[in-house]
Amino acid sequence: MDVKVLVIEDDMEIVESILLSFKVMWPEAEVVYANHGIQGISKVKSESPDLVILDLGLPDITGYEVLKEIRLFSSIPIIILTVRSEEDDVIKALESEANDYIVKPFRQKELMARVKAQISNWRTNAIRNRLE
Repeated sequence: MDVKVLVIEDDMEIVESILLSFKVMWPEAEVVYANHGIQGISKVKSESPDLVILDLGLPDITGYEVLKEIRLFSSIPIIILTVRSEEDDVIKALESEANDYIVKPFRQKELMARVKAQISNWRTNAIRNRLE
């Protein structure tokens, strides 16, 4: 399955960890990244990724703002990956139409399983919608 994932994250150690996870567990996937929210929104438009992994703590705008902006023009799966573990943060993200929420530090195999599940569900729904 050809797939492109956009990581919107300002911590390069986290980005490198995600890149390594994909290289080992899903080498045919293409992973691109942005380290600012505005740049990430632009890359969603220009790169047409199949999924976004989004941090809530970005240097220019919040991840919530990025999520809301992307939802104005796209329904692609968005997985929040953040250190924020408070229930209010999880609820706010899910109510803002995030598809999943993972707290750092994350388990690499779990992240990959969630990414694959979200992409599979999104593609299945897209096919179903075209057939209706």
